[in-house]
Amino acid sequence: MSKLSEQLAAGAAWYNERPVRERGLIAVTLCVLVLVLGWELFVAPVEAQKQQLNNRIQTLSANRDNLLSQQQTLSSQLERDPSAELRERLAARQNRLERLDQQITETTGQLIAPRDMVALLRNMLAAQQGLTLESLSLLAPQPVYGEQGAAPGDGEARAPEPLLYAHDVELTISGGYLNVLNYLERLESMDDRIGWLQLIYDAGSWPKGEARIRVRTLSLEAAWLGV
Repeated sequence: MSKLSEQLAAGAAWYNERPVRERGLIAVTLCVLVLVLGWELFVAPVEAQKQQLNNRIQTLSANRDNLLSQQQTLSSQLERDPSAELRERLAARQNRLERLDQQITETTGQLIAPRDMVALLRNMLAAQQGLTLESLSLLAPQPVYGEQGAAPGDGEARAPEPLLYAHDVELTISGGYLNVLNYLERLESMDDRIGWLQLIYDAGSWPKGEARIRVRTLSLEAAWLGV
C-alpha cells in the first residue's frame, strides 16, 4: 500500500471515529471551503469577462450613435452647401461608422443564443454520470442598459433601449458535490460564453445532495425564442 493510500485510510478511519455531530460539522465545513474556492476560481473570472464584453459593446454603441448624429448634421449641411470638404468629411465618418458596425457585429457574435444554452445544458447533464436533473426553470430575461443621454437638439432625454438581454436558467440537480463541480468545469471548458452565477448545494444525505445552479448567457433576443 502506498503512502498516499495509507494516509487516506488513516484519515477515513479518523473521520469514522468522530461522533455523528462532529462528522456533520466537518462535512459542512468542507462544503463551505469548496464553495468559496469554486467561486474564486470559476465565478469571478466569468463575471469579469462578461463585464468586459458588456463595456465594449456599450462603448462601441455610444461611438456609433455619435457618428450617426454627426453624419446627419453633415448631410443637412451638404444639402445646403455641397462642397468637396463636406463630402470628404462625410465619407470619412461613413467609413468609421461602417468599421464600428463591423466591430459591434464581431462582438455580438461572441454571444450564444438562449435556445443553444438550454440544449447544451441538457446534453452535458445527460452525459455526466452521477447527476440527475430534478428541474429546469427559464427565468425572465433581464435587459442590460448602456449609458443613454439626450439626443442632440432634443428637449428631453431619449427613452433608454437595452443593449442586450441576460437570460438565466436555474437547474436543480441531485448527485455528489464532486460530480456537480465536474459538471461546471466541463460547462466552462466547452463554451466560455456561458457563465454560472450561483451554486447552492445542500449536502442532504451525504455523500449525495441537491444543487441549485443559476447559469447566464447574454443575447440580443428579448425572449426565450425557440426554447
